[in-house]
Amino acid sequence: MKLLFTKRAYARVGGSESLAYQFATRLAARGHDVRVVCAQAFDDRRVFANEGVEVVQVKPRGGFLGSVADASTLVDLMRTDVLEWYAEDREIIHNIGREYLDSSLEVAEALGTPIVLTPLAHQGQFHGGDTPSDFARYRRADAITTMTDWEKGWFASEGVDAARIVTTGMGPNAVRSRDGLAFRAAHGIPADAPLVLYIGRKERYKGYIHVLDAAELVWRRHPDTRFVFIGIPGFYSSFFDEFARYADERIVDIERASGTEKSAALDACDVFAMPSLHETFGLGYLEAWLHERPVVGGDIPPLREVIADGIDGLCVRQRADDVASAIQRLLDDPELRSRMGRAGSAKLREKWDWDLVIDRVEEAYARALAHAHADVGEALA
Repeated sequence: MKLLFTKRAYARVGGSESLAYQFATRLAARGHDVRVVCAQAFDDRRVFANEGVEVVQVKPRGGFLGSVADASTLVDLMRTDVLEWYAEDREIIHNIGREYLDSSLEVAEALGTPIVLTPLAHQGQFHGGDTPSDFARYRRADAITTMTDWEKGWFASEGVDAARIVTTGMGPNAVRSRDGLAFRAAHGIPADAPLVLYIGRKERYKGYIHVLDAAELVWRRHPDTRFVFIGIPGFYSSFFDEFARYADERIVDIERASGTEKSAALDACDVFAMPSLHETFGLGYLEAWLHERPVVGGDIPPLREVIADGIDGLCVRQRADDVASAIQRLLDDPELRSRMGRAGSAKLREKWDWDLVIDRVEEAYARALAHAHADVGEALA
């Protein structure tokens, strides 16, 4: 099948960026003809091959200011003439993450090409993709893929045809590392010190501040605990340095880390904590389970579906005392940590093995083609 993915940023690391990367490269490995159209800031256009995928990088409209706006907002500045050129020979257009949603819909409708959307909408978040106008766009798709069944039900409740929604989920990006001791040594963390890990963009909604504020409460019972934060600053943390309040060697702040270093950090940790208020899925939890580590997540519907509270992790309110209580409970009980980590690892293999995920993506494509062909048949009738 000839497939076109549209995504602002296409990269091996990240959240929605890595989802597009994994979908594209794994579908190419199955023999599909895969092309990705994404953004870049310098040349007018750049085309190259990567892991069997044709990658087309397009400079957005508006010159330098357009490039800045395209990179920092949800405004859609994709050049539709260029996108249409690269979509003409495709059987499916698949937009991930909403950045180029309008241009993708416009081109798909102009060409009569079926379109699949993976909106990754966050209920209740500013620019979260959950407004009536957003759902009006989603209803124009031939198929939708969601990360959870809860998300599928939410979309259906907003008028999206449930028969065109496929819950795919996703798999982990990383491979299991055995370099935990090396990570500890590199950052001056004793081999026997408890380690709590946060990996993710340092956005307030993801709860990194609440994990940071939980540290003092945890130290009352586990004074040797180290807290490691890995991730680039978000909007809030770009202006307010929360870490300045903690001039303490037990707090380790790492802004940028390779995939290898993140995997080593997961191998080194005892607890993974990201008590987010807005997630469609939460890749970090899966990668913690890949290393058989228990997780602490936010108490929101999609995460309650991903994390079985009390079985493979804990779901808590985004309050420092609740986060601290969950971390203390896990640090108090090594057997509980081990049991939860193993349960998460088993669930990961059972539900989110990448072969199973890509099977579901292909099912979404089949539904999109069937819906488009049905519409053509009705029009001809």
